[in-house]
Amino acid sequence: MPEASYVLDSTAVIDLCLHFRTAAIRRKLLLAQESCLKIPEGVARELKRKSDNANRIVKALVAQCPDSLVQIARVPNLGEETARIERLHGEKIRVGTRQYAGFWSTAHGKKAVDGQVVGTAKKLKCTLVSDDGAVRLACMLENVPCIGWSEFARVVGLFTQLSLFGEAGKT
Repeated sequence: MPEASYVLDSTAVIDLCLHFRTAAIRRKLLLAQESCLKIPEGVARELKRKSDNANRIVKALVAQCPDSLVQIARVPNLGEETARIERLHGEKIRVGTRQYAGFWSTAHGKKAVDGQVVGTAKKLKCTLVSDDGAVRLACMLENVPCIGWSEFARVVGLFTQLSLFGEAGKT
């Protein structure tokens, strides 16, 4: 059971769906749900368009615990924080003397919710779960803890360890 709170990015949920069975993901995430999983409203909208399995998982989480859906209007100053982060890291991200592609360099462009995800994790003091390079760089610059989907899967117990004396059951 996770001890910290996590904000899930859409790519993290999709990657979990690609690697594990939907029923196992739903079971493990619902067990871990006790106010420690947060899904920004932009991520929920994005998953509605992208992935049926990921959308079903998010719907189940939100049905079980409506507080897991983070709405910008309901968190004080989250809209302003998201706008600030998007202005700062949208076009390009500067780390020291190097420059990297920002949030808007993806296929979704300015429709991407990367700034919302980073802003939500920062405002709620959560760990962000994402493997997106721009998001991870922004997290580093904004002092937001960030882990990948594989580390999150390990934290919630979504893994199969092979046994020395036989095969472990598939998760």
